[in-house]
Amino acid sequence: MAKKSISDLLNFSLFIFDLDNTIYNEEDYLFKAYEAICEKFAGKAKGLDKKLLFGTMIEIYRKEGRAKLFDKFLSRTGINHGYLTECIEILRNFHVDKQIEPFPKSAGILEVLIKKNKKIFILTNGNPVQQHNKIRSIKWKGLDESITFILANEIEPKPSPAGIIHILKLTGTEKNRAVFIGDSLTDQECALRGEIQFVNIEYLII
Repeated sequence: MAKKSISDLLNFSLFIFDLDNTIYNEEDYLFKAYEAICEKFAGKAKGLDKKLLFGTMIEIYRKEGRAKLFDKFLSRTGINHGYLTECIEILRNFHVDKQIEPFPKSAGILEVLIKKNKKIFILTNGNPVQQHNKIRSIKWKGLDESITFILANEIEPKPSPAGIIHILKLTGTEKNRAVFIGDSLTDQECALRGEIQFVNIEYLII
């Protein structure tokens, strides 16, 4: 896919962004949360310290992805599976000690759009409490004051177009005046179903 400049998109009046891995690196948040989980359970099984637990967690994540990550983690470390709920609660309610920097390119694109007085929304999937915490964890430097955040799970998760339809109605914007900027096939399908243009952040330049 050819690179596209943000200046090529300035004919649009409404810009909808994904959050995770579009605005910032989600692993910067997740790995800190995983460390907090490992610190909580260090010593729950004989010979397991925080470093070893974290290494096991990341190995599972890298090789097998996030599906049933905590189930696998507890099973492989010999920690009582009854702690699964606590793992999930720590992840959802985690707050970083130091705010996470957004991708420089994404921050630059947002700055351009704000200066051009564009309508900017972020439409993000995930548990609402956790997504709120992620949003608060990002070092926005004031950019968030010009962004409206929509939690898709409070409407209908992507790739459902319900979030896009909600934003279009909220802003009174025609579909041909809106563009979705994301990083995944889920984002692309959401835009397709919502009948608006999609641009992958990877191929977008300032």
